[in-house]
Amino acid sequence: MSTVTVRRAVAADCTVLARLLSDMQAHYKSPDPPGGAQEMARLLTREGERLPFALLGEHQSAVVGFAILSPMLYGGAYQWMLFLKDLYVTEQARGLGVGRALLVAMARIAIDEDYCRIDWTTEGTNTGAQRLYDGLGVPRQDKRFYRLGGETLRKFAGG
Repeated sequence: MSTVTVRRAVAADCTVLARLLSDMQAHYKSPDPPGGAQEMARLLTREGERLPFALLGEHQSAVVGFAILSPMLYGGAYQWMLFLKDLYVTEQARGLGVGRALLVAMARIAIDEDYCRIDWTTEGTNTGAQRLYDGLGVPRQDKRFYRLGGETLRKFAGG
């Protein structure tokens, strides 16, 4: 089995990252507006302190997965934390250890860059992701997830 490597995405990776973002949207049957993936890739490869960023997972010299992370201030500890928004591995590369390698790289970044923790969610129906996280021994949290969006957001904003 070949080694999986992980690195932070840079501006030169915009095209490959945009392709993988579009692949993820197709996989989840989500909208992929024209130019949206390219713009997201551009935003994720900017340089600067505590900006959202992407990690790329490579296997046999091909980029086959990514993780998107956003730094957030965590008021409970008065520290920075990371929020993992998306972790995606191409169908052909699943089972090769890419997801695990991305998670380990995230943990190393959290330690090296002084983040206090990493949080994320997964859809209740995403059993593949849950198997990965459970198999790695990542503890589940007993929290509820709330979301305001679309028409509900508009109604709520109206008072």
